[in-house]
Amino acid sequence: MSEHRRVDTDSFKEMIANLPAGELERINQLQHEQAVDEHNRFKEHYQRDECYLCGKHFKTISKKNPCLHWLLRRCKFKSKDFSKIYQKFDYFQISSFLRWVANAERFQGNINDLLEEKDERKLFQATIKWKNIEWTFDCARNDYSGHKGRKSNLPHYHFQMRIDGKQFINYNQHHILFSEKDLFNFDLLHKKPELIYHTYGEGGSGMQDAVEVDPRDIVKHTVTSESEEDATYHLQTMIMAKDNPIKGEDLQAIIEESRNTGRTLASLVDEHFGESTEIKTIISPVDTIPDIAKRTERKRR
Repeated sequence: MSEHRRVDTDSFKEMIANLPAGELERINQLQHEQAVDEHNRFKEHYQRDECYLCGKHFKTISKKNPCLHWLLRRCKFKSKDFSKIYQKFDYFQISSFLRWVANAERFQGNINDLLEEKDERKLFQATIKWKNIEWTFDCARNDYSGHKGRKSNLPHYHFQMRIDGKQFINYNQHHILFSEKDLFNFDLLHKKPELIYHTYGEGGSGMQDAVEVDPRDIVKHTVTSESEEDATYHLQTMIMAKDNPIKGEDLQAIIEESRNTGRTLASLVDEHFGESTEIKTIISPVDTIPDIAKRTERKRR
């Protein structure tokens, strides 16, 4: 196999720097509008159980026209036909589609791409859950550089798919090559992140994006949920009165208001008691996010 042609990110940065005043902002705005439009089309079709890419119902399959909705397994998709999908669609196309599907069911909480849970040897790891299916993308650093002297000597990643907890596609079955566009996006992401728009498009964010939100915004804008299955964050709030103790009936009224309005307890305490209290809120991902499905790599002799 011949090596992929890599677009030089430094040349790209120089080209961007030489754009006329305001042109970069115009391009970014255009990309944003296109991304929003594409995601809206996805959501409209998703509500009808249809694929926005091929226009067919999720239960439809055509071997002559491979499509990403096959991975939802609503049709008679067989694991042996997976190669037809990745020969047509690149990594970011596959991953973005599955992220959009997962977020249509529960925003961010169905996508575990937390850096703190990633193996340090990996370039990326992410497990995406939707209904009874889990998909995992895994790329070790030597996968991305290519295993020298082996058949898999080009940049690639691995993929696993589970249905009802049972393996349907295994990691070791496929070495999936990155496209030129994939490689360019990754190079930008690691070298010039200021030049790249969201790689997974509108609605593709996972738990890593969730934990990077300003904690004050989380407390202010998060809507509480009685079930962790629907939640993104787990909030533990501790309230300390500075001078006069808080009356039990006042605290109970705030708890009831939180239940009725969905607002967080911390935001309501701050609103009602202000500087007379000290509030500490511990924010963490909910326990119901999927675990990253681990992959055992072969050790070189």
